Amino acid sequence: YIGKAVVRESVARAYPTVAVVRDAARAQSEPKFAGATVAQADVCDAASLGKPGAPFEPGSVDVVVSCLASRSGSKKDSFAVDYQATLNCLNAARAAGARHFVMLSAFCVKSAEEKQPYALQFQYAKKDMEAALREQSDMSYSIVRPTAFFKSVSGQVEVVKSGGPFVYFDLGNGKSATCNPISEPDLAAALVDTIGDESKAGAVWNLGGPDDGLSMQEQGRLVGEALGKDPEEVNLLGVPIAVFNVIIDGLQGVGDGVRW
Repeated sequence: YIGKAVVRESVARAYPTVAVVRDAARAQSEPKFAGATVAQADVCDAASLGKPGAPFEPGSVDVVVSCLASRSGSKKDSFAVDYQATLNCLNAARAAGARHFVMLSAFCVKSAEEKQPYALQFQYAKKDMEAALREQSDMSYSIVRPTAFFKSVSGQVEVVKSGGPFVYFDLGNGKSATCNPISEPDLAAALVDTIGDESKAGAVWNLGGPDDGLSMQEQGRLVGEALGKDPEEVNLLGVPIAVFNVIIDGLQGVGDGVRW
């Protein structure tokens, strides 16, 4: 999702760009990859990344922008992708002689740093990957921690439009997460900006919208207002954050039971 936007932004700035994907044949038809070289690789297979003809062939890489992210959010997937696969790319980039590595992290990683009871597994995985970046000294790096994407909010527009509730995670005591949504093009531009901005080298960049942030309830009311509804009449449905962990554990169980 964000990776496609980054490729488009990089190409627009005339950087020679290689898009590393799981399925090159499928990616060839993706408009956002226009102007880039599409390379297929399995980032979970560390040994394959630096072979001749592979995306991380020595001498072929200058900067790596990693937008890798697990899909289910389970502990197994989070540490396989948000941590290990990203670490594989970091090590391959180091071996290839790259000078800079940009990691797409998340603002909510601070929940894992603070060991909050509602911290999620992907946050711990990204926290460990950030630590791995800091521990190496072969190249400079930038860590970008965006808040929620506007897409995560806009996905509920049709639900609210049809009279359904705006769903948010309840952190208890009437509190919900507060975040500053950022758009896909803006985030992509920020990630590519770090390539030439020396002030972002070795730094964590917390990135979002209005500084004061918006609670999920406020976001729900804004969605209602944008749809011409009375903001106070929007049905806000708070779901305990613990439910999210139950869902993730269920997905992990299903995944572990499937044999490919």
